[in-house]
Amino acid sequence: MILGLLLLVSSAQASFTDVKHAYDSGQYFSAARMAFNDANHAGNKAEQALAYAWVSESLIRAGLDQSALYFFFRTIQLQDRTASRKVLELAPILIERTGPDLMRKFLTKFTNIEDYSSRAKNAYFVSLAKEKLLKGDYSGAIQNASLVQTNHQLYPVALQIKATAETMINQSAAAIRDFAECASHADQRNEVDEEQISGSLQAKWNSLKENAARDLRARCIAGQARVLYETEKFDEADRMYDQIPKASFVWTDTLFEHAWNSYAREEYNRTLGKLVSYKSPALQFSFNTEVDVLMAQSYMALCIYPDASKIIDEFTKTYGSVAKEVKTFVDTNSSDLRPYFNLGKEALAQKLHTDRKLYRFMNRFVRSPYFEAVALSQERVAAERIAIQRMDSSRPETSTGMSAGFPGFLSLVLEWRNRSIELLGGIYIKNSMIDYHQVLISDFEKMQFMKIDLLSHLKQKLMEPELASSAERNRGNRIPVRRNDQLLWTFNGEFWNDEIGDYVFALESECNKDDAK
Repeated sequence: MILGLLLLVSSAQASFTDVKHAYDSGQYFSAARMAFNDANHAGNKAEQALAYAWVSESLIRAGLDQSALYFFFRTIQLQDRTASRKVLELAPILIERTGPDLMRKFLTKFTNIEDYSSRAKNAYFVSLAKEKLLKGDYSGAIQNASLVQTNHQLYPVALQIKATAETMINQSAAAIRDFAECASHADQRNEVDEEQISGSLQAKWNSLKENAARDLRARCIAGQARVLYETEKFDEADRMYDQIPKASFVWTDTLFEHAWNSYAREEYNRTLGKLVSYKSPALQFSFNTEVDVLMAQSYMALCIYPDASKIIDEFTKTYGSVAKEVKTFVDTNSSDLRPYFNLGKEALAQKLHTDRKLYRFMNRFVRSPYFEAVALSQERVAAERIAIQRMDSSRPETSTGMSAGFPGFLSLVLEWRNRSIELLGGIYIKNSMIDYHQVLISDFEKMQFMKIDLLSHLKQKLMEPELASSAERNRGNRIPVRRNDQLLWTFNGEFWNDEIGDYVFALESECNKDDAK
């Protein structure tokens, strides 16, 4: 009996030697095939786990990341310390190339800190920090994010998580510091081999990585501005909002926040100037109902009621149909997530300046680096299937085709991966649609309350003009302050891209008009 076990171990070791030889020779697909065969004939859990680790690593080196993900998960599920330690070195690469969500779930469920090398621990800390952040354990999120090494490629992400958690527990100074650090390290990358993807996907992938870094930097700058605004440091917040690159979607989505900052300083003309930028042809793709709400509030603050009334009346005409369309879609697809993912892909495939309001509504989230990466992952699954067929057929002596053997199993793996992508993308689109629809409904309610307030003011002016002017005596003009780094130009009726976001109205407040009589 003992002799039989020794012979089995010896055979397994010899086989792993063959796998390593093929791997070292650059024959990664062959190495993965041999390791897969070893896993199917393993004598115990430890051997099977180690074989799966070799499959995962070999497939990554072969450029088959989507396929490798399954074997990575199988390895850590077997919970053998030696195999886990080997495969977990790949965690940062897979987080980047296949997305963080599934990785986070498996890492936090099936691994613990003792399974990692000192370098690989960073992926675990980031995953655990994000998991705790989502569950509202902000102290735990800060603690784990703080453990990520400063020279690791996941360090900027850890800083964003940490700063977000600090914001939630009112550690404002720390949040501003960490958001600033995140912005300065957003493009930090190291120790991740550049992968080769066949065809046009390589260019898409490279562009996506660059866009993700720029997006992270912009979001961390915006994070600083929000904290400054919430702590009523409006001048500093104003300067920080100015630092968000105008070419980013983050700027488009935070311009109205910048306008709120001016509103908080009672600079209503500057608020209206920033909001009118959304009327520019360059920003016609944007869909943000809070812009209309704030514009109406600003006219109300200046007591220019006809303009406020016009915006309130047009709000329902502008947004009523899309609100119904979103609700109908959500009600019709209450349980199946695939229609959401397909709708997200449809919206992403449309031109940015689409005429369909539903797609414009979805522009705020389908064009995020997260969803773009999810959609691209599905394209990569299709590309991997073709690559596997090519790799299998290149070795006639071992070729089995896509219906049998290792390629056949990989075909099943890719079906699983495609389904997981549809589920992740679908839940993201569904949650985003529901969240933004709730904002839309809330803005409808705000407009209705504002209309009641407006009618009250108009009635008061008609019935008791002297009392009305007295009540509004403190709501006069506040001239926007021009900073030393700002120049003053008159508006000639044209929108210029370098001026978008910097317009200021020159309206006279009508709040004290009756006092002048």
